[in-house]
Amino acid sequence: MNSNSFFSFSRFIKLMQNDFLLNYKKYLFTVAGALIVGYVILYMQMPTREYSPDFNVWNYSQTFLMCLLGLGAFVGMSFPDFSSKTSSMSYLLLPSSNFEKFMSQFFIRIVLGTVLFFIIFWIDARLARATALAVLSQFEYAPTIKPFEFSNIFYNIDRVFDRLVLIGCMVSIGTYLYSVRLYFKKLALVKTVISMTVAVLLMMLLFVTLSHIFYPDNYGWWDIQLNTYEIYKHYGNMDIWIYAIFLLSWIFFLPLGYFKLKEKQI
Repeated sequence: MNSNSFFSFSRFIKLMQNDFLLNYKKYLFTVAGALIVGYVILYMQMPTREYSPDFNVWNYSQTFLMCLLGLGAFVGMSFPDFSSKTSSMSYLLLPSSNFEKFMSQFFIRIVLGTVLFFIIFWIDARLARATALAVLSQFEYAPTIKPFEFSNIFYNIDRVFDRLVLIGCMVSIGTYLYSVRLYFKKLALVKTVISMTVAVLLMMLLFVTLSHIFYPDNYGWWDIQLNTYEIYKHYGNMDIWIYAIFLLSWIFFLPLGYFKLKEKQI
């Protein structure tokens, strides 16, 4: 085996197999827990009493975003072996390249995790709706519960570009949770979320500071004054700037995580 090879498909598959053999119980418990928790959350959101409000597309959209936090937690707990020095050394000594290690976790945590999340949410939505309808069948004036469709995720978002921005935002947040986690050891997920919160607050503070510098007539301390103008079909300059961050941040976050992993190997 050429240990200096950048990528070998056979080594990549063996690395994946090794991960599943070592952690299959954790993955099974995670999937089972996601099924149960998702079902409970959806069922609790659905009406089970007479004269209750209907459960419509908007409710599915809000519940989906709530459950998406669970996927973010799963992604943010990538590279679990880096939680201690002993397991870190064992993981780094595995006969595979840094790129293979980085991509194996990316495939498991983000690709497979996202696919399983959508499947689990679809199953839970169907089961919760069936259970709620069974409870409501005893009432004469029962509320309506619409069946879940994946298009419900984009409720009230009609433009294709805005939908792409929403997807890009989810991808960027996911890659941040995945890559920045490599900069921490213990309580990596908590520290990653805190770092993201601090980054957002610092950006807001920068906007507030610049607003007070260039627009001193602002009366509110936290007021943000922006000079916006339309660029293309109802999209302003600030819209394009924010959308660019959401759509392109992952291009920065992934190399950031990869080179941090490479630094650990050295």
